[in-house]
Amino acid sequence: MSFALWACLFRERRRLGLVTLLAFLAGVLFYWPSSLYLGPFHISVITGAVYAMVVALAAATVCLFLPRLRFMMEAVAVSRLLLALSVAVNPQIGPLLLTNPLLMAAVVVAGGACVSRVMHGRIERGAQRRFAFGPATRRAVVAHGAPWQCRFVDWIEGPAQQPVAA
Repeated sequence: MSFALWACLFRERRRLGLVTLLAFLAGVLFYWPSSLYLGPFHISVITGAVYAMVVALAAATVCLFLPRLRFMMEAVAVSRLLLALSVAVNPQIGPLLLTNPLLMAAVVVAGGACVSRVMHGRIERGAQRRFAFGPATRRAVVAHGAPWQCRFVDWIEGPAQQPVAA
């Protein structure tokens, strides 16, 4: 993997870490009521780890190849966790969602669109290239919203990258 790809993943480390942690928690909550064990591990922990690995790989792919969608990742992760909490509170809807992946994906993505507006406010982005893993390709992002929304966006984005002098 080239240095530019590693640099892009390093810039997104906060986002990737948050999304992976939330995916693990959602996977654990979805299967918590189960009484299955695989060796010494409860199936919910194994499922949470699988969720986390798959979501981390998908999130890294989005960060590398679809940088304009990177703000939806943490919103969808929060939406997935809220859905898992609602299934934990109301177990009757769990089997319906877990056996119908299309319905679950629709609920999670629609919830993510709503959560994104609450988490980020309105995001103003500069034009970006399709592939974001070159020097100085990441533009500064400005959030228009409440002060806590601006602080969250500043934290998740990290310090703005300075253009590299040739």
